[in-house]
Order: sequence, then C-alpha cells, then structure tokens
Amino acid sequence: MPLVDTLIKNAYIVTIDAGRRVFTHGYIAFQGGKIAAIGDMKDCAVEAVETIDGSNKAVLPGMTNAHNHLNQVFFRGYNDDRWPVLSIPKAVTAVMKQLYTVSERTDEERSYILTRLHCLEMLKAGYTATHDEHFTNAQKKSADGSWRAVTDSGMRGFLARCIVDSEMVPAMGREDIDEGLAEVERLRDKFNSSRIAVAAGFVNYRFLNDPANMRRIHQGAQRLGLRLDIDMTDNSSGADLRKRGFEGGQVEYYRSFDLLSAPMYAGKAVNVRPHEFEILAAHDCRLGLVPILRQFDGVGLPLHHILKLGVIPGLGTDAPMVTDNQNPFEVMRHIILGQNLAVHREKAQGLPAPEPQHWATAETVLEMATIGGARTLFMDGVTGSLEVGKAADCVLVDLNQAIMAPHFAHRRTLGALVWAGETRIVHTVFVDGRKLIEAGRSTVWNEDEVIASAEKVLADIVAETDLADALPSRIAGQRHRGWTYI
Repeated sequence: MPLVDTLIKNAYIVTIDAGRRVFTHGYIAFQGGKIAAIGDMKDCAVEAVETIDGSNKAVLPGMTNAHNHLNQVFFRGYNDDRWPVLSIPKAVTAVMKQLYTVSERTDEERSYILTRLHCLEMLKAGYTATHDEHFTNAQKKSADGSWRAVTDSGMRGFLARCIVDSEMVPAMGREDIDEGLAEVERLRDKFNSSRIAVAAGFVNYRFLNDPANMRRIHQGAQRLGLRLDIDMTDNSSGADLRKRGFEGGQVEYYRSFDLLSAPMYAGKAVNVRPHEFEILAAHDCRLGLVPILRQFDGVGLPLHHILKLGVIPGLGTDAPMVTDNQNPFEVMRHIILGQNLAVHREKAQGLPAPEPQHWATAETVLEMATIGGARTLFMDGVTGSLEVGKAADCVLVDLNQAIMAPHFAHRRTLGALVWAGETRIVHTVFVDGRKLIEAGRSTVWNEDEVIASAEKVLADIVAETDLADALPSRIAGQRHRGWTYI
C-alpha cells in the first residue's frame, strides 16, 4: 500500500468538489501538504505515518473569512456600548475616533499581538484563510505586525493595504497616493508567498477626496501585479453619489472609472442595487458578503439576486467592530436569515418571491463558507474543496456532541452544522497538511499567553489615551446602567 503522511478514516466527508460528493463513511489522505486520495472507506488502499480515526466526525474543507479587518479585535463588546444603531452613517463617524485613538498607538509589535489573538480565534473556529482590509495607517508598520501574525499562524491570507485621504478619517491616517502605493509595493515584496497574497485598495469612494485617485490606485495595483480591493459600502444609499453629480449606483460609479476592467475583490456590497449584481458578475468581481451587518439596518441581504446569476459569494465577519465573534456557523445562519428579511421587504413592495432554487439552504451556505470564500479571495485553485491535488486544508468537527444530535443517521447532519453548529465542535484544523488546531487547542501558540498579551497591550493603550472615558464604567466603585460594581 502507498505510504502517506496522514490518513483520516471512517469519517463523514463533505468534499464540495465539482460533483458535490459526500462520503458518509469515507477517508482522506494527505501527502506533502496536498490531498493524495479521497473516497469511500471500502476503497481505501493507503497506509499512513499518522492515522486519525474520524468516527463520529465530519471533515469539511477549510473555511474562509471573506471580509475582515484584522487589527480591530479590540472592538469586541463595542456593539453593546453603542446600541441601538439607528443610523449607520452616524455610527461609522462615531467609531472612527475610537479606531484611530487605538491605531495611533498601535506599532508593529502591538499590531502583531492583537492580530495574533484574532487569528487564534479564527483558527479555533474552523477558518483556514482570511481577508484583511488594513486602512488604519497612522503607524506605517502596523500592517507589518498584522500580516506577520497571519504568516506565523499558518493561515492563508488575501491582505489588502488600503489607501485613504479623505476627511472620513483623522489627518494622522491620511496619505498621499504615491506614498501609499510605495507601502503596498514594500509589503508585497515582504509578504507575498504561497499562502499570502497582498492586494492594493481603498475602503470605498467616500474615503478618497479626489475620485481620480480611485483610478490611480487601480493603475498602481496593475503596475505592481496585484489585485484591487474595494469595500463596496454605500451607507448613504446613493445620496453621496448624487452630491458628486452621479445618479447611478456605486458599482456603476466604479465602472465609470474603469475599476472593473480585471477581476477584483468587492467587499460587503452594502446597498448595491439588484441590477448592479449583474455588472459585478459580468466583470468577475468577487463578492465577500457580511450578513450580520444587514441586521443592523434591518434590510437583509438580497442573496437571490446573486444566486440567480450562478455566483457563489464568500461570507465574512467584518471583525468585532460589526461581528463580535469569528464564527463561520453563525455567519452561515445570518445569511439565511438575512435573505429572509430581504424577501419580506421586497414582498411588501409588491415584488415576487425568489424561485425555490434561489433560496439559501444548508448546502448553499456551506458552499459560500468554503469554495465561495476561496474563490472570492482568488484561492479556489488551491483550497476551498477536498479534491486530489489541492492543498490539505480541512476541518474536523466533532459530531458526538449534544448540540449535533439527533442526526437521524446523518440525514440532518448538514442542517445541524449550519443551524446549530458552534465553534466548540471544531476539533482539528489542517492547512497544507500541517495541524494548526488539535483537540480544540492551538499547536502553534500558547493560548493563555496570546490572550494575556493582547489584554496587556490594550491596558497600556488605555493608560496612554483617553479611551478609558469611552469604555463602560463596569469597575469596582462605579455604577453602569443601574448596576453597582463593588
């Protein structure tokens, strides 16, 4: 029998390959960081240096966080501070002060320590790849710290260095376009690898004073041989575009500047008009959706307008500024519920319900969390599905838990993964055949030290700034919301 590095046997294997095969009693073998064999247990003809019994476990392709801001982990719990969010534009304005208060004090080492916590959480949740939009550039080397943490974590990354120069951000965070492109080139030379791809971008049109700068960044990305990244969010629902004398939607606006001339990353797609999804699809723009954000304004996500085009978008969390935990199972639930919100809103407007095949299901959202996210980050040739020759990126989840039962001889296993799954069922995580999580614990870092270091960095920043005034007064000797702390 051929000898391989790793064999997982007797498992429930969800391949998400072209045939969408599921081996209800299967095996998968890794050799040299790649998938060497996969199939039904009765056909298994390999031996391994390490054999893992996958009984009562499911094997999934590694999941991809398709929209993220890695250095914003310090915002965890912030939603409680600012709730309710009745106006997203006002909420964005308010958050910028706190964001730059911290980022001004976040040098390379502090950025590394904070992002390391974020990466640890993602890995323990089953993410094997992540996106980043780094636009807080008050300290130039903060991106170095974040992206070094991704590199050290063993994850894959599509990491965009964004350039901003508008009054949307404090002066300390603005930079000249040429200066920003020079930083993109430096980071490309430092970090591009088989696991990391650097991109150039901007947050959205409101973060650049001169619209012509969008074209300059796009041209700079092309010159550097990099993808373009745009966070396609228009919280004004077109009002800000009309102030610029443009009557169309944001996608049409970007197209008018020739930004869609090559496949690029399109994040969030907030307030993209239905017909504009057709434009994105025609130009092979890769969509990274953030479903929980559409709970904030209650409008939902018109997923059916995307699915009917044959597009499988990726799913992201948008970091703790929006989503307090990095939980792919929760994100999958939110995309289903977000579509439901959008359908009810459209029905109230007299529009027809989607065709049955355009509703999200457990299978649909699992595709989005895996191959959809990989495609969004231009990684689908390497990862996102379990196929011979692809990277050995996979997640073992423990089905022998109360939260996953009863499964009725696995007839409801996929439904339970999506509707009931939690990060605590993630048992083992591989990237390139390397075991990064085993029995739910990191094999790369000391988890207690990662958490303690991040807490210390933020305690130091609080001591150096006025951030304490913005934090809840839940400390001994004070009251908050009628509760007394002793």
